[in-house]
Amino acid sequence: MKRPLALVGFTYLLAQAVSIFLGAEWALILGTACLATGFLLLLVHRKGLKSYVLCAAAFTAAASCILFFLSSQQLLQANKYSGRTVRLSGILSEAPDYSNGKAKFILRVETCNNQSNTPLAGKKVQFSSGETFSADQFDRVTGTFHLALPEGNDYFSRKNQLLADGIVLQGYFYDFMPCSIHATEIPLLQRLPYTIRRKLLDSFLEHLPSPEDTLVSGVLVGEKQAVPDTVRDAFRGAGVSHLLCVSGLHMSTVAQMFLLMLGLFPIPKRLRSVLAGIGVVLFMGVTCFSPSVSRSGMMYLLLLSGDCFRRKADSLNSLGLSVLVLCLFNPYAAADISLILSFSATLGIIVCMAPVKPFLFRKKKWMTRKFTELILGTIMMSLSAMLFTLPVSLLAFNEISLVSPFANLLVLTPSSWMIYTGFAAALLSLFPFLTPVASLAWNLTDALARWLILSTQWCSTFPLAKIPTDYCFVPLWLACTLFLLGIACLLCCRHQKLPLQLTAMLSAVLLLLNLFIYQVDAKRLKVTIAASGEGVSAVVSFAGHGAAVGFGAESWKTEHILRRCGVGHLDAAVLLSLSNHECQQAAKIISDWHPDKVILPAGTVLDGSLEASLPYAGSCISAGMQAQMSLWQRSVLITCENGAANLKMNHLSLLLCGEDADFTQMPVDMQSTQILICGELPKQSAVLQTPMTVLCDYPHSLKQYSVQSRGLPVILGSGKDLVLEPSGSTIRIRRND
Repeated sequence: MKRPLALVGFTYLLAQAVSIFLGAEWALILGTACLATGFLLLLVHRKGLKSYVLCAAAFTAAASCILFFLSSQQLLQANKYSGRTVRLSGILSEAPDYSNGKAKFILRVETCNNQSNTPLAGKKVQFSSGETFSADQFDRVTGTFHLALPEGNDYFSRKNQLLADGIVLQGYFYDFMPCSIHATEIPLLQRLPYTIRRKLLDSFLEHLPSPEDTLVSGVLVGEKQAVPDTVRDAFRGAGVSHLLCVSGLHMSTVAQMFLLMLGLFPIPKRLRSVLAGIGVVLFMGVTCFSPSVSRSGMMYLLLLSGDCFRRKADSLNSLGLSVLVLCLFNPYAAADISLILSFSATLGIIVCMAPVKPFLFRKKKWMTRKFTELILGTIMMSLSAMLFTLPVSLLAFNEISLVSPFANLLVLTPSSWMIYTGFAAALLSLFPFLTPVASLAWNLTDALARWLILSTQWCSTFPLAKIPTDYCFVPLWLACTLFLLGIACLLCCRHQKLPLQLTAMLSAVLLLLNLFIYQVDAKRLKVTIAASGEGVSAVVSFAGHGAAVGFGAESWKTEHILRRCGVGHLDAAVLLSLSNHECQQAAKIISDWHPDKVILPAGTVLDGSLEASLPYAGSCISAGMQAQMSLWQRSVLITCENGAANLKMNHLSLLLCGEDADFTQMPVDMQSTQILICGELPKQSAVLQTPMTVLCDYPHSLKQYSVQSRGLPVILGSGKDLVLEPSGSTIRIRRND
């Protein structure tokens, strides 16, 4: 068995992933079956390597499944607090996260209802609060919380993501109830890293302009909530958003920086590796020991341990050992997207780069070899990582970026240089006599940060920068591709030649055929209603043109629907209310899509973000009592009045209502519409004669909905949008699959 650690680690990860997908009960059954299979293989033991490999794989899978079941039983005790209001006391274990516009805190519970021996003791809870709540890392918080289980049953659901980070419940904090917040003494092991972190953030803010300072803070010390949305969207659109999260790339860069610095002194190699490992641990502390940072740091520490014991590290064995250690400590680690992506990318680079290296580095001249390594090596590494992370990206992110290899070529090396210059500039600034050298380092850091921002913004504007992939055929296509690859491997065992070209050709034909079908579908006239859970958001699309009506959903949801419907040009944006939430979401769409016309409801006070975005629109009108516009040669007629919008197309009439819709003076033809779409039922909904009602905010709407008077409603949930396709005198209603 040449690579036992790789076999054990990969098998453990796969078995844990299957256990998470099937659930605790099925995991126990699978673990028992694997254990019985292992003993059976021992009984019928034959000499040879294959027998040992099968036994080791069976026992490893059994251990993974059974340990997952035992850990799940412990979580069930904590889940009993879901839906309850309790009084908790504990320490904030991480810095507040403001990346989504609303502060989120992680509380490590010490007591629950003044008792320390409860199932929640020692567990972590994520909670949000109002604007009046102000606390920081290491503060002790005592107050009243309402707890709930995270939503989602999918593999990459929010529930599994929080469990992968050790968070068992989420909830919100009652600001109006008696509470206390006290600063506590920072733990001894975290005191030095925390002090260094604060000094670095202050130094970046003092010496760098905005937004370069926020980018450097995010890349160097993991202060990702400081990065503006425009910069984050540009990195995401270019397919290089991994640079904004401290990962294995950052760990390797920091470790190489320590090794280069220590190489200047006459220090033995083993001691250099030990000191570099200490530097990696210090960097993990500077980034607050967040779960993703700790996982990537652990993987790199295991790689450095090979040099400490004077053993040549095998890449696959090291990767397998890292995965094994991480999964042993966390039964839900296999559901963590960052871990799966890091593992897949590293495995792809190891597998694909081995046969390519002789070709890349066969040149003898130093300059030619370095140029080949920089250009072709970066491209091949990016393609290798992209190929192995493609299945995870398709299933988890609902979109892929085809410009990622080119964008990585532009930003990968400069981002590493920025880490070097940023840390060097902050260090040199501590010594007044080195001010000129520090100033030069700050200028280089600023230039590199500006290059990263401009490069990603340019790449994100490419036509194929972001492609939606949440179609139902994508998992089916992926399963067919894996099935074809399995058949190819079986044929390889018999004919000693892997038919990769034929497999790739058949897979490409399947993909192109499905894409062609969906392109034909995008040219039809249809209305897509977002399953927002907050308010009304709809997109009317036809042959590459679109109109957005209502912005109750998050802006990314509306943008995703626009891209999925093949909308290349936004003709109109219609707001149904001037609430802060709708104005902020509409401002993002208007700034990014530049609609020809914006229709605002009656009102005199505009949100600041909405007002700043209006210059990006072609024209802006206020609905007042009534506003009307036709689209696409009168295929669609939109009438806006009193916080509602009436859409007429063919023989179909839809009424979309905002939260302040008023029907007291609405025309009769709008009151007799066929389909009512609303977040909550309007106050005067009794005057409406609608045979069909679509509820977007169903948890609250159902409380006041009368089935006897209005019939069964169409409820949007589970993240599935609703599509209405008028055709002549009929209408087709389906989920957005």
